[in-house]
Amino acid sequence: MCGIAGCFNPRTPPDEAFLQSLCCTMRQRGPDARGTYLDGALGLAHTRLSVIDLDGGAQPMHGDDGRYTLVFNGEIFNFRELRAELEQAGEIFHTKSDTEVLLQLLIREGADCLPRLNGFFAFAFYDATKKTLLLARDYHGVKPLYYFHLPTGEFGFASRFGTLTLCPGCPETVSLPALADYLAFQYIPAPATIHEGVKKLCPGTAVEFELETGAVREIELGAQIQTGPDLAVCAEHFTYLGACGTVWHLLSEAVKRRMVADVPLGVFLSGGLDSAIVATLAAKHSTAPLECFSIGFDDPRYDESADCKATAAHLAKIAPHGLHHHIKTVQPQDFDLLPKLAAEFGEPYADASMLPSYFLAAFAREHVTVALSGDGADELFGGYERYRAMAVLQKLRTFTPGFLWSAAAACLPDSGERSKAGRLKRFLRLGAVSGAAARYDALMSHFASESVGMIAPDLRPYLNTKRTLPEASELMASLMEDDLRRYLPGDVLTKVDVCSMAASLEVRNPFLDPKVSTFARALPVSFKIHNGRRKRILGDAFADYPSPDPSADGELQEQGMGLLPPKLALRRKRGFGVPVAAWFRTVWRDRLREALLDELPKHWTVFDRAALERLIDEHQNGGKDRSYLLFSLLMLSFQGKNA
Repeated sequence: MCGIAGCFNPRTPPDEAFLQSLCCTMRQRGPDARGTYLDGALGLAHTRLSVIDLDGGAQPMHGDDGRYTLVFNGEIFNFRELRAELEQAGEIFHTKSDTEVLLQLLIREGADCLPRLNGFFAFAFYDATKKTLLLARDYHGVKPLYYFHLPTGEFGFASRFGTLTLCPGCPETVSLPALADYLAFQYIPAPATIHEGVKKLCPGTAVEFELETGAVREIELGAQIQTGPDLAVCAEHFTYLGACGTVWHLLSEAVKRRMVADVPLGVFLSGGLDSAIVATLAAKHSTAPLECFSIGFDDPRYDESADCKATAAHLAKIAPHGLHHHIKTVQPQDFDLLPKLAAEFGEPYADASMLPSYFLAAFAREHVTVALSGDGADELFGGYERYRAMAVLQKLRTFTPGFLWSAAAACLPDSGERSKAGRLKRFLRLGAVSGAAARYDALMSHFASESVGMIAPDLRPYLNTKRTLPEASELMASLMEDDLRRYLPGDVLTKVDVCSMAASLEVRNPFLDPKVSTFARALPVSFKIHNGRRKRILGDAFADYPSPDPSADGELQEQGMGLLPPKLALRRKRGFGVPVAAWFRTVWRDRLREALLDELPKHWTVFDRAALERLIDEHQNGGKDRSYLLFSLLMLSFQGKNA
């Protein structure tokens, strides 16, 4: 795992000192080595977290004749198979790294090689003869890449938003539509960023920049190429039992591929199904005791440590070489950590689960350099409660007018989304919204538009975003696809990347293996969500006794698939929640007021101080839950300091 950056600026050509300054801002992403490259007005920078071929693989990496140069952030898990193909074609390799395999593929095939890659990546590939620079990002958006291009020809890119802002000419004007999106969703969906003229490279896309003409060409990568049968076609014809077996096999192979490393490796273990599946398969493939990492909290409403211990105890019985379970109770209400994380994210981001995510990554890094996680399972296999809620609302709205839903919602207090009354109130409010796309937009938004309009009147024109849902045969399939394209890369994977890189830890995601995701996306919704049970097929593929389909138990066990107790397969999803609403009334009470009333208006003049004070009072003294919006504003106040 690495950090990459570069800029092209004929007016102020980069020099070695400038490139070293870029490297300094990316030292957490790559603490083991750094390298630079200069060619006239173009400069490239790279910092390395060594994982594969520790002695080789230095970057920037050059082709034999010096024409081509690559800076690469990511891992290619099928690099050995690709290398064998290239060697048969006559290529000679000088290292054992996946970076050199990618370099040779790009030299031979350009962007056409990317659908063949099984892994995650963000890279810049320079052709010194044609004077072109190719940037590309993996299909799910596991690794970030920001860039800008000015009409005067300047161009810059970086793994970190904060690194990119150091490039001369980087736009600095705040985008009000992006700010409104941030307050709604707690992140800014690609391709937008908080600065007008700075973009995120969208997942599964590439851009090619011509240095001599200043032209930029966007390239959408082709569908990922799979060896063997067409999994998407196969999924359409599988029986449920056959699909269970295929999911088991594909995930087992995905975990095995992601265990290739020349450094210590472990697994994040929460109390849920996804991480338990990854840990179980990792233990099966490991040649040594598996290192598992969990964190706990003092607050029992959010603490999963008992479930983690129970899962670890079960895995210890079936792991061929045993396991070491490391668990640590943390205090996530550390207010002083927030400015540090704000600086790491670079642009506004406010998913509060960043706090436990960072603590888990930092804890794991004390023992390992690579960790496997269960990210992506919810989006691929229907793990979120909101999918079923949307389906229920769609049915009920056909015969119930919206004003009745609004009236019913008004009868309930603002008691917070974690309470039963709060969740019911939110459900009723959603019922008043017409149309599936608008309703899902409202569901994914964490504020009432009138609240933002009150504290920042200039944002009112940008508050009603219009989401377009992907086409699908069923509503829930459309919602899962929308989350894969928008929420997963924008929120979940951004958090995982930034929090893990802040601890210099590489995180790998077996559920996002292209074979797994291709097969999962083609499965019928009924295989994923059935009679209110979410992630049905994952539970049945890996549980000892898949209780919802008792007739299949014997056949599943005969295939050697039952690895987890059925209680775990049916365990309710909890997630990495933290009691921010309570902290704003207690341990963070005074510091919240200081940040929002003194710092925020100073750096972000769009906000009205008196309205901010009323918003805080409503939460701290009025019994209303404004925690989502307040936390977003709090993180924004730190971004002002880091701008």
